Amino acid sequence: MIKVAIAYPSNARVALQSLSIHIIRKLLNEHSNVYSDFVFIGDDGKSLTKSLRDFDIVIFSVHYELDYPRILKMMELSGINPYNSQRSIDDPLIVLGGPTLMANPEPMAPFADIMLIGDAEVLIPQLISHYMEYGKNIDSYIGPMGFYVPSIGRHTVTKAFVKDLSYSIRLIHDTAIELGLGNVKSIFSNPAVLEVMRGCPRGCLFCMEGFVSRPVRFADITSIKGLILRDLGRNGIINGVSLIGLSVTDHPGFKELMNFLVNELKLNVSVPSLRVDTLDRDIIRLIAKGGQRVLTIAPESSERLRKALGKGFSDDDVVKIAMDAVSVGIDHLKLYFMVGLPGEGDEDIKSIVNLLTRLRRLGIKHSLSVNPWIPKPHTPLQWLPMADDKVINDRIKTLRDARTYDEFSTYNVLDAKVQALLALGDRDVGNLIFEASLTNLDRGSWRRLLRKYENLLNKYVYSWKPLNGELPWSHIKIPGAEEENLKSLLFKYVNEVGINLPT
Repeated sequence: MIKVAIAYPSNARVALQSLSIHIIRKLLNEHSNVYSDFVFIGDDGKSLTKSLRDFDIVIFSVHYELDYPRILKMMELSGINPYNSQRSIDDPLIVLGGPTLMANPEPMAPFADIMLIGDAEVLIPQLISHYMEYGKNIDSYIGPMGFYVPSIGRHTVTKAFVKDLSYSIRLIHDTAIELGLGNVKSIFSNPAVLEVMRGCPRGCLFCMEGFVSRPVRFADITSIKGLILRDLGRNGIINGVSLIGLSVTDHPGFKELMNFLVNELKLNVSVPSLRVDTLDRDIIRLIAKGGQRVLTIAPESSERLRKALGKGFSDDDVVKIAMDAVSVGIDHLKLYFMVGLPGEGDEDIKSIVNLLTRLRRLGIKHSLSVNPWIPKPHTPLQWLPMADDKVINDRIKTLRDARTYDEFSTYNVLDAKVQALLALGDRDVGNLIFEASLTNLDRGSWRRLLRKYENLLNKYVYSWKPLNGELPWSHIKIPGAEEENLKSLLFKYVNEVGINLPT
């Protein structure tokens, strides 16, 4: 029997809301010779729900860069040396996966035995199959698509991905339904969760998830309908549906699906953040009829920068959609903006204030989320430096002081700097991650560490990256996000916004 820990670097209350760990467990449970269990950090932050040493394989599901030190802390609490070079055959195989590590595995490379680059549905079964044949002989995991073995040095790995989403949508939907029946609290507002697409066709220049989740794949609408009809007949366990995907309204069958769910089946439906330029009155009416009372959109910046970033809708379009939403019963907008974008000036911030003021004068209630732009791997803006603290703080203050909103939120600038460093760094950032794991990870600890490692901040976060040089993640190949294509998009952007690239 192969014993596998599914580890999540948080407490059980937070971890159990993550659909990913339940999906991994469902994949593992398809193997009769595998026993799996969850391992979380205890509520005291100083213990674990189980020791990682009790398992043959430990799979960490990672979605957020600031969780990296907690992964090391979990190993330390189990008496496992965090550094892969210091572990032996008696230690469990340490496997890391998730979107941030798929984008750039190098900051965590000193600590992992294997990193999974791609979709879990492909890689988890392969991992178990390889373990059955090769055990902990780590070198034998080199070669299969999506397996990165950092101990042998940097080597090219191409993302492994599901080509047909038929199995995936059923896996995710069934997992969510089982959690609902088990009264496990979910981050989703409805019990049925349907992934209508994977990847994004839009290619907004700042969006790492849009690029690393490529290639774009759409779920078959007939298959989705079949899943819902199957479960409607099972004691009415479905009373609502959450649609997930990076740009669900780009699915060619979106209107058909919404009509089916809302008009034919009379179900509540929740949708994620939507692109303004994919919305029309009919779609908004369907969303409202499905019970959603908050419309989430992300104008991101001024009309000038928005267009350059890949969002080709105007301020007038935003106002029109907002008015259409209010007219059909949606009573609140949630708006997302970024500040500190490359090429951004004071006029761009004034333009945002003007848009928000227009909405307020029209009586449109809105909550406002303003966050620093963080450069990320596998995006066209990955070569450009992050804005400094003063610029970001001043621009956040300007938007906060405009007082157009009902609610205001922002992402902490210190956290943004740390996130940028852990996203963009190479293996030398591992030293900082290790030292962070020995602290209580409060902001005071991070400030002290950033002062000590200021050279790394300057090297990775505040630098212009040479266009003809290797990036820490250049060996990770994402179909549809090739570096030459990203450079072409970068050149187009800098020309449009008036940035001179260093020679």
